[in-house]
Amino acid sequence: MTDVFFGGIEGGASVSTVVLTNGNGDILAELKGEGTNPWILGIEPCLSRVNDLIKEALRKADLNNDIKLNGLGLSLSGCEDQTFCKTFENKLLECYPDLTDEVIVVSDTLAPIALACESGGAVIISGTGSNSLLINPDSSIKRCGGYGHLLGDEGSAYWIAYKSIKLCLDHLEDFNYVPNGYSIDRVWEAIKEHFNIDKVLDLLNVFYGEKKEKSEIAKLCKTISELAEDGDELSLWIFSEAGKELAKFIQSLYPGADKMLHKENGGLHVVCVGSVWKSWGLLKKGFMNQLDHHHNSQDTVVDEFTLLVLEKTVALGGVYLIAKKLNYNFPYDYEHNYRILFHYVHERQDQ
Repeated sequence: MTDVFFGGIEGGASVSTVVLTNGNGDILAELKGEGTNPWILGIEPCLSRVNDLIKEALRKADLNNDIKLNGLGLSLSGCEDQTFCKTFENKLLECYPDLTDEVIVVSDTLAPIALACESGGAVIISGTGSNSLLINPDSSIKRCGGYGHLLGDEGSAYWIAYKSIKLCLDHLEDFNYVPNGYSIDRVWEAIKEHFNIDKVLDLLNVFYGEKKEKSEIAKLCKTISELAEDGDELSLWIFSEAGKELAKFIQSLYPGADKMLHKENGGLHVVCVGSVWKSWGLLKKGFMNQLDHHHNSQDTVVDEFTLLVLEKTVALGGVYLIAKKLNYNFPYDYEHNYRILFHYVHERQDQ
């Protein structure tokens, strides 16, 4: 139906994506905006930004700005707790009653799975921060991560940037030396250029100054990836270590997956979301090393899984979620929403 309208938002810490569709599944507008993490912004500023994004999408679609959506699906970083999500939903409908008839608010881990996996699956997010989640066919959930840069964010852009900085800092002060005798020269020069600093003490303002921004620190990751692509040994090692951290998410989630998900073609389907996955070639060595040689405390062996990369915006997963909540006959098109990044099968030594 062309007179039915759904909105979906993928809200990260740094960037948000909004998509607008009609009832036939046609994408009417897609655009990017600033981050919509309610823990970073505060609830009311976040609600205001959500409203602004939808209004901007309506304008881009050449639709009346006063059109009320039939449903809105928000998949936001920081929205892990169900009670918090329900509060956010109610507050949105209270503050912006003319925005949408219905709304669903979930973690940013759920929309990617909804977009690619009809019966459930897993997701590993590695963007500014990191998070992971598994959802089974019976809707039971296993989580790992999602606690922000002070308690986690392993394998993320922030983690890679922080590790690069800390390695250089410790080496320069003879506290800990970088592994394998690698040179810090190129990484340290990149750090100074990125933050426009001259010396180690200038890092204090980067991390503790009034204008400190997690996302600005995380942006250093792109430069480190470029150094790695150019053969810098320390940068290559850092990305290999990040690959190990991302593999640990799979080791955490895998035992919680229903047998039905293990029996999927290609094993457990794992959706990879976030800019760090664009450097898969740099991550793969450490990723494989962790899976093949370092099992978790329960000695869990991961037998088979397939990494998927979405071909459609995660924001469309928000539309899928709200359409399902409303029992709307939406044209779900799972197999055309992703491509295969990597297929893993464990080679057992006793075979």
